[in-house]
Amino acid sequence: MKKIILLVLILIGGKNAIAQEFAIKIVEMTVDQVILHFDLIDTTRNRTYTVYVYSSRDNFLAPLTKVSGDAGLEVKPGLNRKIVWNSKQELGATFEGDIDLEIRGRVYIPFIRLVGFENAKVRKRTVPFIVKWSGGTRHNILNFQLYKGEKLAHTFPNAPNESQHKITIPTSVKPGKDYYFKIADSKNSEQIVITSKFNLKRKIPLVLKAIPVAGIGGLIYFLTGSDNGPKDLEGPPPIPGN
Repeated sequence: MKKIILLVLILIGGKNAIAQEFAIKIVEMTVDQVILHFDLIDTTRNRTYTVYVYSSRDNFLAPLTKVSGDAGLEVKPGLNRKIVWNSKQELGATFEGDIDLEIRGRVYIPFIRLVGFENAKVRKRTVPFIVKWSGGTRHNILNFQLYKGEKLAHTFPNAPNESQHKITIPTSVKPGKDYYFKIADSKNSEQIVITSKFNLKRKIPLVLKAIPVAGIGGLIYFLTGSDNGPKDLEGPPPIPGN
């Protein structure tokens, strides 16, 4: 990579734009990465932003994907924020040439609002549950993407915007902690919400699955009397009066 030209386009909007400020402080370049240091100032309490980086490679059409740090959904304002772009991984090791980068951001306003999802801290595989929400339009076709950390675990595609959708997580997804859904419009990747995290468990715990086996073992021991071999059972009880 010969040269990077950074174009900053922060789309903040709103009536209180005068209370907002975005500034690139330092741009670092290594063999593999581009690191963007910036400040994002907002005097409005608890407001967050979507921040994405685009490149001239596709004429700024789609956000770069090999990005980490203070980018994506619900970026909190503050000083010394940082975006790390793995340019080598995104462009390939053989890429040579100039490239322009553009940062776009806006106040984060979810296109749908989830109803009561955070109340369930645990969900079980193969047990259906209903996700409810409000907002959006009838044109929204939603994709439910199940994540654990940064890894996509399963996708439930093409859900109509009917304010609720039934989901059943299959057994192919491993139990664990910190699962969450990314719910996005299938035709607009910038319309997306992220659910609260939950733990995923088996429908039947392993310890309960082991109980029938343990029961059979106890029955065998009862009939044999010991581990050394079978034991003759006592005869029937005496007949009363004899």
